[in-house]
Amino acid sequence: MVFILLLFFMLASSLTRLNAVPLEVPSVSSEGTGQPQSLLLRIQADGSLDLNGDALPRSGLAAALRAWQARSPTLGVVVQPDDSVDLQQLLRVFDALAAAGVPVLRLH
Repeated sequence: MVFILLLFFMLASSLTRLNAVPLEVPSVSSEGTGQPQSLLLRIQADGSLDLNGDALPRSGLAAALRAWQARSPTLGVVVQPDDSVDLQQLLRVFDALAAAGVPVLRLH
């Protein structure tokens, strides 16, 4: 009886199809370009912004993003708000990013 069950499960497991999830692996040529794949936009507790560690006035956000996008059109932006930033401030930044035409936006 055990042999028949073992045989049944062995045959049944070999007939099942496994569906794999496709993964996008970055190409070797894109790693050596020196261009970042995404920018880090931090929103500080007082509402000030910094883009990749450089202080940035809120009025200059759109111009800075357009300059980065001119160099790399598929560049994304990762937004990292401070824990004390309220939702209204975060939405204002998201609106500014959408107005600047940021193609990829992530919240960290």
